[in-house]
Amino acid sequence: MNNIFLFPGQGSQKQGMGSGFSFSEEIWKEADKILGFELSSIVATGDAAALGETRVTQPAIYVTEVIILKELISKGIRPQAAAGHSLGEYAALVAVGSLSWEEGLELVRFRGEVFEKVGAENPGGMLAVIGLKPDGVEEVLLSYEGASIANYNSPGQDVVSAPKSQLEDLGKSLKAAGAKLVVPLKVSGGFHSALFKDAIPPMREKMDSLNFLDPEIPFYSNNTASALLSGEEIKESLLRQVTSPVRWVELINSLSKDFGENLRMIEAGPGKVLQGLMRRIDRTITSTGVSEPGDIEKL
Repeated sequence: MNNIFLFPGQGSQKQGMGSGFSFSEEIWKEADKILGFELSSIVATGDAAALGETRVTQPAIYVTEVIILKELISKGIRPQAAAGHSLGEYAALVAVGSLSWEEGLELVRFRGEVFEKVGAENPGGMLAVIGLKPDGVEEVLLSYEGASIANYNSPGQDVVSAPKSQLEDLGKSLKAAGAKLVVPLKVSGGFHSALFKDAIPPMREKMDSLNFLDPEIPFYSNNTASALLSGEEIKESLLRQVTSPVRWVELINSLSKDFGENLRMIEAGPGKVLQGLMRRIDRTITSTGVSEPGDIEKL
């Protein structure tokens, strides 16, 4: 069985995530020390306002995914490849051996701070679009400068990013074009779009200070939808990710093609978002997930 570890991104956060696992206490304690504030307490109490801040949300999800990753490996469940949806790529870095989890946390902390600043300077948001094909979405977006598809999530579900001032009117236009549903997402910016281009220079400077090792197993990039086999390639892919769309459908199809029928996708992180997308992309692929401690026994 080829196990592929998939790590979800921002939006999957919830109170109490990452608790009850063998490594929970140890890793939360170390994460608090690295970050210089008690992230563990914010997650445990479920402070909605704090947990909604990008600088808090991103490390909270990342640490949860690292805890689950370490738990899986300690139980003898190892990946043959790894990928992440947006922010989830940083936990995938640890899974493939390109960065230590501590280095990854430093990078995610920095990313969250930069994204919060750039997001405030370039206000934007995201809309999930259900029931309209990508070419139909793209046609509507031609009339909205700065708007673009941010996530190609599954057949019939895409996410668009746009300046905040355009969101309401853009939603109406997408519905008029045939979208069955348009849902504003609870995020702090128009991620994976040109709205975040100013985040790239500081991110590059930070990444250049780290040593990205060549991965021990394939790292599947969500913006190239292909396997990357060198640390330098992975670094450049993460930088492109800032303003490029997540090509999740293509990524899953690439994994299916490369690993064949004997394939099991394991979502390692809070929630079941990626499992839901998997069912829409290809129901023939075995997919499961680990969000709570008891989930591992079901694998």
